Amino acid sequence: MDRSGLHSLRVRLLVPLLAVSVVAALVVAMASYSLGSHWATQEFEKRFLGMRQSLSRASFPLNDSVVGSLAELTQADLVTLGTDGQVLASTLQNTQSRRLADLALQAGPSQLGVLFPIGDQHFLAFAFERTAAERNTDRVETVLILFDERDLRAARWRAAVLPLATGLSTIVLIGTVALALTGRLVRRLSVLQRQVGLVAAGDFKSTISDDGSDEVSRLGQAVDSMARQLDQLWQAVHRQQSEKLLHQISGGMAHQLRNSLTGARMAIELHAKHCQAGDDEGLRVALSELEQLEDYVRRLLLVGSGQQVQGRAEEVLSCLHDVQLRLNPVARHLKVGIHWQLEESLKGYQVKDGGTLSAAATNLIINATQAGTQVTVTAQLTGKHELQLTVADDGPGPSAKLAGEIFEPFVTSKPEGLGLGLPLVRRAADFLNGEVRFHREGQQTLFVFTARLQRQGTP
Repeated sequence: MDRSGLHSLRVRLLVPLLAVSVVAALVVAMASYSLGSHWATQEFEKRFLGMRQSLSRASFPLNDSVVGSLAELTQADLVTLGTDGQVLASTLQNTQSRRLADLALQAGPSQLGVLFPIGDQHFLAFAFERTAAERNTDRVETVLILFDERDLRAARWRAAVLPLATGLSTIVLIGTVALALTGRLVRRLSVLQRQVGLVAAGDFKSTISDDGSDEVSRLGQAVDSMARQLDQLWQAVHRQQSEKLLHQISGGMAHQLRNSLTGARMAIELHAKHCQAGDDEGLRVALSELEQLEDYVRRLLLVGSGQQVQGRAEEVLSCLHDVQLRLNPVARHLKVGIHWQLEESLKGYQVKDGGTLSAAATNLIINATQAGTQVTVTAQLTGKHELQLTVADDGPGPSAKLAGEIFEPFVTSKPEGLGLGLPLVRRAADFLNGEVRFHREGQQTLFVFTARLQRQGTP
């Protein structure tokens, strides 16, 4: 048997509330019933005392007609008894004198009534004795006044019905309101449970809290805060794992490339030594590219070992001019138009490490020449003593799917790419106390790289 419904929050809230309400209503009804009985008995006693006082002063005889008239007026039955216990007048039918005499003896002169059965009815009986002077004309010694017990019972129920009806209606009203409130609470908790399940399954972007300010809303806000922290922790763990893998791959690639580059450099230098041409631009470009590659390999080896590049401050414009000199032939070869806008205001400023800046700028510009047909490189000094290097191209830019994680390792849209270039650019930006970001502007894709600068000669 499924007992989950018995443990529902709605049941746990409603059952005690309704049980307490029902018990309270019953207690009030029973107290009202008891008070109603007491008040009805007191009312009958007052009526008896009034009738006793009136009959004690009466100068008329208590014969059958007088007793009948008094019974109609007082809504009670009257019986008169003689000195020998004989019934002289009565509004009851088929009564026995002996039983009525015994009833009179039980009632006595007390004001408290006695319940006495006569036939199939029960009466609240009161009796009083007349003095010799009062009975000189009709020989009535005892007067018995009988009130129907059904009137007493009706008075009791009238006293109990109103509180009972009020209590039951209150219970229905409270139950309806409580059912609606608990239903709303249970629905909100059910939504919270489903959303927490999504967070537990790894969906840290799920929003749980609503616009309320009660405890449930604050609980949802706390879970939202926990989900955001878990998301940040997961991203940090993922980034650490990616960087660890990046270090391993970088180290392996660098070891493989170092020997090949050494052999290629030696071959080019031997060729240049035996070449008859006095000034071969192609050889100069090739040697320059090999030097740049050797610097990349050195940096990859440092990355692979988990070490940071040792900074070597260089003049900003000098670094950028070297990049321009190396990449112009590449752009011509790819038949890509490249335009350089290097502000002279950067003159006299140094960057923390020239090789890091050159590597980052080269990576961004080569990506741009591979993506578009027109590339614009702009370098300017901002008011915060920062270099802002903007590389714009007319290519389609990264897809929307990759836009949020384009700087993560191994994320690439190139079939032959490894996704290592832009992560290294971000690493360079962090090392130079700057940042890198990208956005679309019209039909162009813009990568913005910033780096902290200092005046030459400043320690």
